[in-house]
Amino acid sequence: MSDQFQYSVFSRDAQMHMGSGDQHNHQHNYYFETLADRGGQSFRSFAADHLLWLRRNFVPPPGFGEAREILAVQGTVLLDGALGSGRVAAAQMLLHELSAGEDTFREMPLNDDESRPLLAFDGIADDALLLLDLSEVEGKLWSRAHGELRDVRAEVSRRRARLVVVLPRGRTAHLEPGLAPYRVTIGRPQELEVLRRYLRLNGLPAEAIRQPAPAAVTFLGRRPPMEDIARFAGLVVDARAKAGGAGGYTAWCQEANAALRGREEQVADCLRKLQDGPSRALLLATAMLHGAHRDTVHKAAVSLLQTVRHPREDLPVLQHTGLIERIREIGAETDEEGGVQFKALEFDRSVRLYCWAQLPELREGLRGWVGTTIMAAELTKENRDDLVARFTELCLQDRYRQMLVPLVQQWTAKPANRTGTRAAVQLLAKGLQDQRQGWFFRRQIYDWSTKTGLSDALSEVIISLCAEVMAVRHPDEAVVRLHHMARREQGTRARDALTRLVWADRRLLRLMFDRLNYQFSGRNSYEADPDLFLELADPDVLTATGVRSLIAQEVVREQVASGWDVVFGRRSEDAWSPAAGRWLLAAGTGGPHQDVLLDVLIDGGAQRPDALSRLYVMAGKLERSLPPPDEPSVRLRDRVLQKINIAQGIQAA
Repeated sequence: MSDQFQYSVFSRDAQMHMGSGDQHNHQHNYYFETLADRGGQSFRSFAADHLLWLRRNFVPPPGFGEAREILAVQGTVLLDGALGSGRVAAAQMLLHELSAGEDTFREMPLNDDESRPLLAFDGIADDALLLLDLSEVEGKLWSRAHGELRDVRAEVSRRRARLVVVLPRGRTAHLEPGLAPYRVTIGRPQELEVLRRYLRLNGLPAEAIRQPAPAAVTFLGRRPPMEDIARFAGLVVDARAKAGGAGGYTAWCQEANAALRGREEQVADCLRKLQDGPSRALLLATAMLHGAHRDTVHKAAVSLLQTVRHPREDLPVLQHTGLIERIREIGAETDEEGGVQFKALEFDRSVRLYCWAQLPELREGLRGWVGTTIMAAELTKENRDDLVARFTELCLQDRYRQMLVPLVQQWTAKPANRTGTRAAVQLLAKGLQDQRQGWFFRRQIYDWSTKTGLSDALSEVIISLCAEVMAVRHPDEAVVRLHHMARREQGTRARDALTRLVWADRRLLRLMFDRLNYQFSGRNSYEADPDLFLELADPDVLTATGVRSLIAQEVVREQVASGWDVVFGRRSEDAWSPAAGRWLLAAGTGGPHQDVLLDVLIDGGAQRPDALSRLYVMAGKLERSLPPPDEPSVRLRDRVLQKINIAQGIQAA
């Protein structure tokens, strides 16, 4: 029940489907395959699984019932509370209680463009369930968000939606009076009950944990964040499994508490005893590949010595100490399948952190070693994923994050290298989801997206991450980067991903029309933009959702008409005729938008007589394939001619 769950929460199909036909089910398998994690699930499906886990483990905190009542009556509730009280988890549960089936709720993104409102309330749909997480917003961003919350609440009310806002800690003393009735303070749940619930749901019998263990009392006495209680419970379960059920609850809690606090002194003592390079290399290789087979760890240790140019041993092979004995010397052991693990719980993480902090000369060599070890044939997919995650964790700091960029470039330099591509995706996805360093990786992806000559593998990685990771909490930025990629690519992968993304969310489609209109009105329009316009300007998408459709908005009609003008001027008839034919067909089949579709299409060709002539001929041919109209005066060809005459200022006789 943390304020900082690693994975954002959103519905598998939370974004609105606006187009005709199946917009979601035909997505390329690549996106889900490459981003697969945790047993083959995509990052998107994992969010739904997280909600199931949260529901099982959730202990309602003080204030939760009041928040539920305000949300039910008012449609909006603002959650305040101390750091670590579980505000975000409470917000997720409030909305999850209202969800039905596989549909959960959407997280409202923040706009990155300072010329637009910070809160993207123009994308609020009827009856939507929405989470607005402002828990980490500070300074000027909070001032902007605070100023816009009244408008957001009004739109939520108008749409009969439900909105839960997580307020930033310590920023609500001067909350606008009109918002104060919706504010609820979430308190801390009873810590011992939270811990016991976690443990019971993870298989520990109630009688075994009835009496509080001294280590658990000490841990809970520090009033840890809810996420640390969850981690402590997990470590207790791990300690029990590692001991084969022996030792009892008190001993398991003691081991968990020691693991949670770190084992820096134990690592330092171990390094003092291991004076030779090979032993220390084996220690670090075991920490980085914890759980891998002993032969894999041994080869990795030898490779690490070579990477850091450590002098080779002069002893003949037959005088070397046996591998099992060397593994015992570093405090590790092997299981029945040959996997190497340290005896002490979480000792591997402590070794990694200690060596990274205390042996700075090793950092560059360790990065080079990770870069080549990922490609080692003896590593399993799980070994590689673990290695990427562990090294990335070490580098997710301001001082070291740049070290990860060359690894991505190295792993994606060669074509048809699925191992490297997967590793690059895992690394960047972990970076993007980091609360403090995510902006750096979004900026790096932007820099890549604006360059030509990217390798195919790196292009695939960027497209996948934009469509499946960035689109969750930063959809606007994902659109911008996919647009840059679509302009520069040789094929259509980025354009296809961009089209799927913006067709699923009318707000993002508006953003794309804004971008295209800006480019068309300037001198630096890209050659690919007219073709992209033809792809995006689908009449079924533009007329979806009835009276609140995009085509009903005057600014959109002007932008689309301008786009048609550019297309008519820069593309041949053969290029634009199929798209224009779809517009004429949509108008010819009737409906409330038939006139406005013709108006926009013909306004776009008002200054291009050849295009208007072609449209008239197309309308005549198309008319013969349509059912006969009820009134001859409303034939498609006649309506097209009337609107052409109006556009050219010709008075009908």
